[in-house]
Amino acid sequence: MSYNGLDIRREIILTHYENPHNKLEGDVDKMKGYTAANNNSPSCIDNITAFTQVKNDKIIDVKFAGVACAIATASTDIMANMLKNQNVKDANKFIDNYLSMIDNRKTNKKILGELIAFENVNRQLNRINCAKVGILAIKQALNKNHEV
Repeated sequence: MSYNGLDIRREIILTHYENPHNKLEGDVDKMKGYTAANNNSPSCIDNITAFTQVKNDKIIDVKFAGVACAIATASTDIMANMLKNQNVKDANKFIDNYLSMIDNRKTNKKILGELIAFENVNRQLNRINCAKVGILAIKQALNKNHEV
């Protein structure tokens, strides 16, 4: 079976939607020691709470919980994977680069890894919020108690 770019992007999104590595199921009270931030979409049911754990300006862990569509869940899961072991300043630059791509602005696409699957989301205006909702929650949680 040969894949074109669209097939690979769909597969990445479906894989992270159906089996997200960083999504919490059940009780989130066990997230002591994490900083939490919530973000919801103004246009749909997407509602994600991000949990970040930072020690000595290094991101130890990123988790999330909530209700979200395939695009919101997959983008949040992939971003959580990408940010682990980065320092907060570099993570913010990485997040801003991704958000630039979603907003169809100048972007360094080479560093985005699997997040490139969301490159064309901006062609569907109703999906832009989906691709941002969890990412903005992560950014808010990272910066809540840390200097940028």
